[in-house]
Amino acid sequence: MIRLAPVLAVLAVPALAEDGVSLGPGFDGAWATDGMTCDDLGRVEIGEGVMVGAEFAITVTDIVEFPGEPNRVEATLLNEAGGGSWTDSAVLTLSDDGQELRFAYPDGSVAVWSRCE
Repeated sequence: MIRLAPVLAVLAVPALAEDGVSLGPGFDGAWATDGMTCDDLGRVEIGEGVMVGAEFAITVTDIVEFPGEPNRVEATLLNEAGGGSWTDSAVLTLSDDGQELRFAYPDGSVAVWSRCE
């Protein structure tokens, strides 16, 4: 008998890129996207320059650091979702207490993620 459940479970998770650029250890961990909880589809894991959510994966392909601001970087992001991929950039700012991660995009839009416990 062929068991498809494990195969289907693997296929349902976005493919992980292998060569992400690390944002730094303060950025790593579990986060909830805007308006979501850590138990929802809004949970995102960040580690080794890759952000993986239930329906997407984002690979950090480049960063520009701000001198004297260790909690702030400009990141080039390779986004993969819905069968497509695109590149954009955002300034990522980690709050002083490490509990919020703010994405500021060039078009003026902002997303704020909350750290999961």
